[in-house]
Amino acid sequence: MYNVKKLPKKLKVISDCCPSIKKGGKFINPWPSSKSQSKKKHFFETYLRFITRRSFRKQPEEKFVKVDVDLKSLNEYSQNQNDVALQVTWLGHAATFLQINGFNILFDPLLSFRASPFPFIGPYRYRKRGFKSFSDLPQIDILIISHNHYDHLDKKTIKEMLEEEKNKQIHIFCPLGIKKWFLKHFNLENKQITEGDWWDDFEIIKNKTISEKQKIQVSFVPAQHSSRRGLFDCNKSLWGGWVIKSDDASFYFAGDTGYRAIPENCSNNERLKYPYCPLFTQIGKIYGPFDYACIPIGPSNNTNIVTPMHVDPTDAINIHKEIYSHHSIPIHWGTVANFSTIEITHDPQKLRQSMKNSGLPLEEFDVAYIGEIYRLNKKDTLKVKVNKQLQ
Repeated sequence: MYNVKKLPKKLKVISDCCPSIKKGGKFINPWPSSKSQSKKKHFFETYLRFITRRSFRKQPEEKFVKVDVDLKSLNEYSQNQNDVALQVTWLGHAATFLQINGFNILFDPLLSFRASPFPFIGPYRYRKRGFKSFSDLPQIDILIISHNHYDHLDKKTIKEMLEEEKNKQIHIFCPLGIKKWFLKHFNLENKQITEGDWWDDFEIIKNKTISEKQKIQVSFVPAQHSSRRGLFDCNKSLWGGWVIKSDDASFYFAGDTGYRAIPENCSNNERLKYPYCPLFTQIGKIYGPFDYACIPIGPSNNTNIVTPMHVDPTDAINIHKEIYSHHSIPIHWGTVANFSTIEITHDPQKLRQSMKNSGLPLEEFDVAYIGEIYRLNKKDTLKVKVNKQLQ
């Protein structure tokens, strides 16, 4: 059903297209922006608050993120695709459902209860996913994984998805080093899984009929993050974000990423003294502008201990600007408990305040509820607008 081919390689020069780099058998973040600026003692302070304040504390329901998945609209997309350039739905945390040029694409689905190797402890999803089973969703053509952390590569969710007959021919895109995990745990053929290195471009063609074909470009791009599932596999597999392009529209999924490591209680003026990651400017120049993007905004707290690997709302706006995103959806917040020492509403409130300070219209980058659908008609894409301006 799907034909995948790798497109010609880009010239990977660190100033333009930073290649993935391994040292001692492990992938690294090659940017100064990934070096922690926090004092070591903050780790133990944060961890203590983490296990005492969040491990056994029930989240207040009045702060819960709304869940309302419009299954009817998701399933009717195929009937409207001649008019719709893309349709994107946030399903909580990083899980995102993209419908573009006839393809149904699921990103980083944590749609089970717990993101952990153990069923009794670890970060858990305290918001419902909005549907009972994968039979409620349209056929999933492509599964895309950004990295192998448990909250992004969830074995239980993938098992449930593959048990649905219509999803058995799925094609999977993942970073280098993860393909073997899929082959070990699921009854998949080797040809169903495509691994990507940073800046790799692929074309995937969907054969609807003998005469009718649909295609998109799938590109793997860098992120400032890490990988690990066990004690001995730290950074043995790669991590990154993904770009999806059709003839009509473009979409960027950041996955999980840092932007700039900053110290405790760092003001907006002070943070400018610290190096930021150049890769988002590179992504914007090569693949931008984007009609839509999904960018993480957390978790964050005042110690800033996680900023080397997790962008905070203020710098998430910088990513939004540097990739030339027309409309961004914040992800990686409001769904998983035990992920930090902050209240549920902290990151979206900080995002809105930072957007106000930036002078950008709030609607460019505002919070969504779980299941909210963003639909872009073909007549309203950036490509159409640019063509009109040139006429």
